[in-house]
Amino acid sequence: MRATEIETRRLVGGALCLDFANSVDWDGEDYERPSHTDVLREPADLALWGARLGVCDLSAAATGRDLKAARDLRGTIHRIFSAIAGGGRPDQHSLDALVRSYRDGTAAATLTTADRLWRLECPADDPRQVRFAVAADALDLLRDPERLGRVRRCPGGNCGWLFLDATGRRRWCSMEVCGSRAKMRALYERKKQRASSAPGAIPDALDSPQAPR
Repeated sequence: MRATEIETRRLVGGALCLDFANSVDWDGEDYERPSHTDVLREPADLALWGARLGVCDLSAAATGRDLKAARDLRGTIHRIFSAIAGGGRPDQHSLDALVRSYRDGTAAATLTTADRLWRLECPADDPRQVRFAVAADALDLLRDPERLGRVRRCPGGNCGWLFLDATGRRRWCSMEVCGSRAKMRALYERKKQRASSAPGAIPDALDSPQAPR
């Protein structure tokens, strides 16, 4: 069940670090939603997620400590890019936390070369590889002003997912999910307004200012 849930999670972020931040839903105050919205609930989930995104092997044996560190990084990334999406500057504490995550993730890394290009790589069976890849991708995004200016946060209720707006016209993480829900809510409100303004209409007790709360 958990593998299926992770395999079917929508990848709408357009960047590895944003898809990682979207492995849980967020509310309006930038807090994680209840655990049923989270695909990273158990240590084994970290390898499943990392394998799906191509950053580690299924053999990566994560511990509870690895899972906590990954989830802490997820919150850090969400705070940083939510601030940027809102036109603000990330807080220094979150930026420092990202650097620490990158440093910790590269602790087991070595320089490797292929096609005369050098890169830092962790063993594919090291669960820290997920944190390294995600933190490195977040730093790359912060260094890319064009892509950074396209970071958006979905305004859908209890969503808060992050994504890159490649077209300049995208508002929702997904039109099929949050966009559709918003259209349904707007349609409901219009029908409700028309009904309440019709001659002889009786106000809904739940909407009446005199109704008990």
